[in-house]
Amino acid sequence: MWYFRKHTILSIPGLALVLLTITYGIAFFTYIGFSARRGRLIKGNEFTDMWIAFIGLLLCAQALFVLSAYRATSRYLYWTVAWMIYGALMCLFSLLVTGGYGSVGDSSAAVWAIFWFVPSASIFFYAAKARRGYAVDRMMGIPEYRPRLAESRGITLFYVAMDSVFPWVTWVTCLFFAFLVVIQALCLANDHRVYDRPGALVPIQTNGGEDWYKLHVWCFGYDADVQAKGKAPVFVLLTEFGMPSTAMMGLAQGFAKNGHPACIVDRPGYGWSEPGYWDQNPSDVVKSINQALTKYPINNPIVLVGWGEGGVWSQLYMQEADYTRVIGVVLLDTYPNLEILQTYALNRTTTLQNLRQLRSASLSGTTRSNTIPEVHFDESLEIAASRLFSNWRAVSPIALHRARNNEWDGFVPQDSLGMHRSLFRNNMYYQAKYFEYGGTGAKLYQILLSHVTSATNSILVYHHWPLRWPAFRDGSGSAFTSPKSLSRRAGDAPVLPAGNSKIPVVLIASGKQFDSNCRAQGIGDSEECTKWQAFAWFFYRQQIEYQQTLSQNAAFLMCTSAVAEDNKVCDTDFVWTRPNWLAAAIVKQIFGTNLVIKTVETDSVDKAFESFDDAGPIELKD
Repeated sequence: MWYFRKHTILSIPGLALVLLTITYGIAFFTYIGFSARRGRLIKGNEFTDMWIAFIGLLLCAQALFVLSAYRATSRYLYWTVAWMIYGALMCLFSLLVTGGYGSVGDSSAAVWAIFWFVPSASIFFYAAKARRGYAVDRMMGIPEYRPRLAESRGITLFYVAMDSVFPWVTWVTCLFFAFLVVIQALCLANDHRVYDRPGALVPIQTNGGEDWYKLHVWCFGYDADVQAKGKAPVFVLLTEFGMPSTAMMGLAQGFAKNGHPACIVDRPGYGWSEPGYWDQNPSDVVKSINQALTKYPINNPIVLVGWGEGGVWSQLYMQEADYTRVIGVVLLDTYPNLEILQTYALNRTTTLQNLRQLRSASLSGTTRSNTIPEVHFDESLEIAASRLFSNWRAVSPIALHRARNNEWDGFVPQDSLGMHRSLFRNNMYYQAKYFEYGGTGAKLYQILLSHVTSATNSILVYHHWPLRWPAFRDGSGSAFTSPKSLSRRAGDAPVLPAGNSKIPVVLIASGKQFDSNCRAQGIGDSEECTKWQAFAWFFYRQQIEYQQTLSQNAAFLMCTSAVAEDNKVCDTDFVWTRPNWLAAAIVKQIFGTNLVIKTVETDSVDKAFESFDDAGPIELKD
């Protein structure tokens, strides 16, 4: 087709379009390859630029088609009005995407998008000239299509077919993806306008000090006066896997209302934190969190509060970061590795073999030199999960994920629900999950395994428990007077304790996940009921093992009944549906004071709790 209009293609506009086509093509394939490259610092989701380059490549191909066909003697350019409308629409899309990404500070995406305007304007301009030329032809009695006498009928029919197929295929493809990119750009711009970054971005050194990125630290009640005195304990909150800081915002506010400052740290890529270094090493992450707290600065003693996998990060912090500044640890619905625990509960034949492989691998390297090899527990499961996160990372810039994560019934504070949802819909969220998962869900647990001592291991072997974790380090919490309200470890454990730490530890879990009543869980299938009952027992027993090994000063509390704040039986969502009640309960357990929230009508912090010791469950009362 270019043969017929070779002099037009070799004109200045034609050469400019050819050059832009080559540029977009190189960019598209470069970003595809670069997005999989490891061992580097990541600043954003490079698939954003990939999608914009892909659309730009299609636009340039369309512009070259229109440029070469509009004046051809055979009049190959049909649909001139449709081409004009399409060109004008893509010009508008170019401006919208450029403005959207420009307003959120993504200059790379904005620059690639503004160059959409060149082929889009060319399409409109040359389609308009073709339409005007065809109008003149009709006035002169020349048909809009006439075969070339110099070419065979087969070649002529090929180009006629090309003019019928190429436009529609590329129109549909380009409009579909461009429309999604526009939606994402405008939504991100709106989120950026409506929801300001609430905390501070703290610069962090990583990769041996060669690279820098920023972590987001969001504090409540930590004013200049508290910072100057440097004595009031600060609660430091670490979220569940896949959760931004807004998920624990209500709990942090609850601590502040009780007179205790609290800060939430977004791990790399979540919330407002930058993605950081990839591959992501858990040892480096906890050291980065410690850097962020120090540089913020938070020089006060801290109480670590970890929810779900955030509790495992808290345990690793106690092993590899500055544990001497920690005066208490709170673990909310925390399990060392939920996938492994559930697999073991189902009594699968490969479980013990895989566990041995993980343990031997963790002992073959040292976390200081980061030489622990990557070992899969269930490779097929982990590869499938990693591929899922990777795929969502790739399609995040085209807004296909914006309908997800909408169900947050009872979220507290309700007026921040919009900001909370917006953090699941940006271009970084699934990338953060993909990087943190690391291709194997066992990476965080495996590094934690390397710190297990013989004393802790002997107790867990004595209890016939499959998982391992280290007790908190000797001397941790020694500068803090243990409150009388905190239960101490006792009973028929081996003579040698798991560790000599007396740091206050509070374990809080939802009682619903320990309830083996399948009817109450809404499970009707007998096979699924059997599975759930196995899970429930292992979930419960894991908390008991934690209580008996992490510290000599640990309490296990089970959240059961309804409270006024959420008015429902305590479920696994208690961290964000009853945060004020939970904050008061934690403060009482750590500091031995019963502080009642004045801003909401709350039940006693003892209500809806059960405490466990070796004699069995005891319901606490005022």
